[in-house]
Formats: sequence, C-alpha cells, structure tokens
Amino acid sequence: MNAMRIHILTQKQLDKLIAEQVEKSRQEFVANLQTELINKQITLTSLQNQINPHFLYNALESLRGRAILDNAPAIADMAQALARYFRYNISSKSDIVTIREELDNIGNYMKIQQFRFNNRFHIDIRHDPDDDVLDAIIPKLTLQPILENSIHHGFERKLGDANIRIEIVRTRKNINILISDNGIGISKEKLKMLNERIEHFDLLKQEENQHLGLALPNINKRLKLLFGDEYGLHVSSIEGVGTDVELHIPYVINNR
Repeated sequence: MNAMRIHILTQKQLDKLIAEQVEKSRQEFVANLQTELINKQITLTSLQNQINPHFLYNALESLRGRAILDNAPAIADMAQALARYFRYNISSKSDIVTIREELDNIGNYMKIQQFRFNNRFHIDIRHDPDDDVLDAIIPKLTLQPILENSIHHGFERKLGDANIRIEIVRTRKNINILISDNGIGISKEKLKMLNERIEHFDLLKQEENQHLGLALPNINKRLKLLFGDEYGLHVSSIEGVGTDVELHIPYVINNR
C-alpha cells in the first residue's frame, strides 16, 4: 500500500496563502460595498424626485390637454416629454435597460432642452439599422448624464451651433458608444485630472475633487461593477474644438 502523501506548507507559504485570501475577501467586500452605495445613491435620487409623482403626471397631462385645446402644440409636446422623462427617471422597474430605452429617454430630455434653448441643439444618432444593437443592455441613466455634461460644460459659454453626435458600433462581442460634441473642450491639465478621477474613483471618498463632477466617474464605476474591469468609459478632448466620451460595454442581449 502506498503511503499517503501529506504536503506540509512552510510558514512563508502559509503566510502568503492567508494574505492572498485576506486580500481577495477585502476586494470582494469593497466591490459589494460600492455596489450597495451606488444602488442607494440611485434610490435616494429617485426618492428625492418622487414628490407625489402621480400628481406630477396628472398635472403635466392636464397641461398637455389644455395646450392642445389652446392650439399650442409646442407646449403640448414639452409637457408630454417632461412626463415621459420623469416617469423613466423615477421608475423602479429595473436598473438595467436597453440602449433603445436610453435613447428614448435622451429624446425626451433633448425635447426639454430644445424648448429651453430655442432649438439651439442638433443631435445626430448613428447606428446600423439592420443590427439588434439597440436591444443590448446598459445601466439605466448612463447616456443622459453625458449629454447633460455636454450642454452644461460644453455649450453654456459658447455661441453658435451646438452639435452632439451619438455613434453606436457593435463588434462580435462588444459595443462602443461614442458621444461627441463641438463645445469649448477641456484643457490638457483638467482632462488628465478628469480621466484619473474616472479611473480611480472611490465612492467612499467622493467628496474629494467635487469640482471635477461625479457623473462620469459614477457611470464608469457602474459599468465596471456590472460588466467587469475591462469595460468603462474614457474622455478625449481638444480645447476649443470639442469633447468625446467613449463607452465600451459587452454585447449582451437580455431576454426579459
């Protein structure tokens, strides 16, 4: 009978194994904590907006009906866009939506902004019409905050045409979404700080560098937590020319 072999770890090997397990547990704990914080942040934002939502819907529908009766189609469209926009934002149905649903929300958001800024913006959305790329999943409220950044930071201090282009391209396994604007752009120094903040964003220390904003780092963190570290977003910009925000996500169809 063969003698049973017993492998005895050295103290150094044992210490290394324990350290690896501790680090793995720490990383899992931090990832779970960040996911919980993001979900709570989204929930809190939704709750803050849910000031009697049914009253809001009914008021906007009444406004729309009165605008139609008064032959004011622009106000009727604005009221309808507002109602749909708020319904999408505060809906608790799911935190995962399709790209198609995100684009529909962008449509309502841009109608509101066009009304506010007298049709100043031109938005161009490009994708393969024969592809099912719009059925792929994406975290809810991923695209609209990027457009809001373009309008707020790119165009508020710029005169003339304000153009935003969204280009969606699918490869065999992944999807790239490029959101470009011809706004004022970002200086090299500030762009470097922004991308570093996006890459190393820590929800537990988000009070630091608030002047750089939370929207893009938050989106990047949500993409990585949902899809993996190889996915996320990156910002490119030329001061005085414009800004590109590129999102890289997997091509996943959710059969829901």
